Amino acid sequence: MQESIISIAEFRLIPEYLEKISEDGKVWLARAIVNILIADKHLAVEEKGFFKDAILMLENDEIRGELIEAIKKHESVELGELTTDRDYAGHFFFLLGMVIAADGKIKTSEVTMLSKICGKLGFPEETSKEVLHWVTEMIKLNNDRNQMIKFLGGLKPVFVLK
Repeated sequence: MQESIISIAEFRLIPEYLEKISEDGKVWLARAIVNILIADKHLAVEEKGFFKDAILMLENDEIRGELIEAIKKHESVELGELTTDRDYAGHFFFLLGMVIAADGKIKTSEVTMLSKICGKLGFPEETSKEVLHWVTEMIKLNNDRNQMIKFLGGLKPVFVLK
């Protein structure tokens, strides 16, 4: 699937939102995004925007380099527990769910990584299942929307004069 408006991954990080997150929180989130992206050992075209977001939110060039190398080598990076920015932990987790959904598929390796990250966030195990259920529903809704858009694009216009 090529990157286009039909991708589920139309959600991006908002710079104003990032200003509220500490540098430690940004580093944690960037590492979590990279771990999700490389979980299946393949960076899909639809996922590249999330990688760019992860890199651009960081101010530390050394950590940027670490994440770029991790993507190149398809090796996960160390991810500790999220102890800062607890108000944003739920937002982070749903964003990671969107990263999984970026290519319209959910792979076992991504589910495993999300479950590990769930623990790093300090959430109960069932939270991961709930987010995955939400992601699955989002993929279904996105597919339905794309089918409807395709159908509507083929309709001949009918204009009613008043």
